[in-house]
Amino acid sequence: MTGIPIARLFGFEIRIHLSWAIILAVIVVTVVSEVEARDPSIAQATRWLIGGVIAAAFFLSALVHELAHAVVARRAGVDGGLLVVLFFGGTSSPGIEAPRPRDEIAIGLAGPVVSLALGVVLVLIGLATADLEGPMFAAGQVALVVGVLNLLLGGVNLMPAYPLDGGRIVLGYAWGRYGDPDRGLRSAARTGRVLGWAVTALGLAAVVLTDPFNGIMLALLGWFLTTAARQVDRRATVDSLLEGVPASEVLEADAPEVSAGLTLDTFAGRMLDGTVSPSLPVMRDRELVGVVGASQLRRVRRQRWTELRAEDLMIATDALPRVAPETSLRLVLDELRRSGLDGLPVVGAAGLAGIVTRRGVLEALKSRIELRGEPLL
Repeated sequence: MTGIPIARLFGFEIRIHLSWAIILAVIVVTVVSEVEARDPSIAQATRWLIGGVIAAAFFLSALVHELAHAVVARRAGVDGGLLVVLFFGGTSSPGIEAPRPRDEIAIGLAGPVVSLALGVVLVLIGLATADLEGPMFAAGQVALVVGVLNLLLGGVNLMPAYPLDGGRIVLGYAWGRYGDPDRGLRSAARTGRVLGWAVTALGLAAVVLTDPFNGIMLALLGWFLTTAARQVDRRATVDSLLEGVPASEVLEADAPEVSAGLTLDTFAGRMLDGTVSPSLPVMRDRELVGVVGASQLRRVRRQRWTELRAEDLMIATDALPRVAPETSLRLVLDELRRSGLDGLPVVGAAGLAGIVTRRGVLEALKSRIELRGEPLL
């Protein structure tokens, strides 16, 4: 899973993407430089305080933006327990899958609408306090800057290029029009690719004719959009290859079961060298109580393998997605992406049928690519 956990709000686990370290630093330094240029008499400490307040306020605004996506997604029946705060892209939860086209559009619109509304309110506050003096004037100027940043956040994310929110809106519209979510994804990729080329061309023109710095920034944005479009195309191709293939076709029915009380040294080595499945069911009294995966083991020092037990490291069943034998591998892959786990338990009418792993899904995908006779995008 992406990002660093920082809090839990309204039942959502909040994570901050590492890119925010750069974004906040740029905002603080820019504000400090601007304040110094406007009024050199302001103390250095005060300039940095103003920069820090504006950066923190903008981060909170971005969090509200993402919460809007997550709340609307939850109302639509989408499990969005993980919320990653990004700057570009309104993906409040990795791999959000709306049940209907109109829900996809509503989820995509939620963040920009909130950001634009918040931006308008803050800008109006800033303008209303422009003639005041002292702390009220300073607070109004902070509100004005944060308001403009929110207008930028909402406006940029409405660009019709996935994974920006505008791309989700295009996806939902095309899905509703053609009745095919894969066609919706490809439409979002196509608009993103065209927009990316246009923005890149505009940026290169700006480098030559006007402002090299802003031109480079535009060109980088265009590169980001075209790269994202290629990823969306690849995602649509993967989904079409895995659609209709049941989990029972690739599940590992013979994956060894691990007793909850076993220490890690009894099985960790075999998991990490590939001798056994990279994800194993953890059992207590013949009942599934969790799953332990290779990615979790890699985060534990070998010196502690004799101390820790499977139950100390496992993902317990109450936090563990499960799939049925007939579940499509497309949905299985979505769950693996969303959860970040190495494998998921496959549970049928008779109980635990086995484990479906990321490795197994990728092998199935590889075999279908080979059958098709052409490379993945």
